[in-house]
Amino acid sequence: MRRLSVLIFVCALFGAAAAAAVDDAAITHGEFAVLLLRAGAGFTGEVPPPEAALASVKELGMVPEEWTLDGPLTHGELADVLGRMGVSYVPSDRDAYASTAFVEALLRRELSKLRDYLATRLGHGFSVNHVLDQGGDRAVSPSQFD
Repeated sequence: MRRLSVLIFVCALFGAAAAAAVDDAAITHGEFAVLLLRAGAGFTGEVPPPEAALASVKELGMVPEEWTLDGPLTHGELADVLGRMGVSYVPSDRDAYASTAFVEALLRRELSKLRDYLATRLGHGFSVNHVLDQGGDRAVSPSQFD
C-alpha cells in the first residue's frame, strides 16, 4: 500500500511539473510576430500564419532580419523590440526564454502604446490616440472657470 501511495505521489509530481512546463513554453519569433500584428490598429480578426507575420514585421523593420520562424523569443529580444515602440521593459534575465502567457499579458498591458506605434508604422496615416481625442469642443463642453 505504501509503495502505491509513493508511486501516485511521484506521478502527480511529474504531472504537475509537465503541466507547468507546457504553460511556460517559450513563444517563437513567428508566434510573437502574429501577436504584434494582431495588436495593430484596425485588426480585422484574420490571423496571418506565423511565416507571413514574421516576414511582414521584418519588412517593416520591427524585428531583426536574423530572426527565424521557430527561434525562441528571449526576454532581451522582447525588451529590444518593445523599446523601439516606446514600451519600457527591463528583464531580470535577458537570456531567459519568454513564455507565451507572459508576452500576451505584457502586450495587453501596453496595448495603447503598441497600437499607436503600429498604426503609424503600418501606414494607416493616423494614430489611435488621435482618433480617440475628439477635441475640446466635441469631447467635453468648455468650462466657464477663470
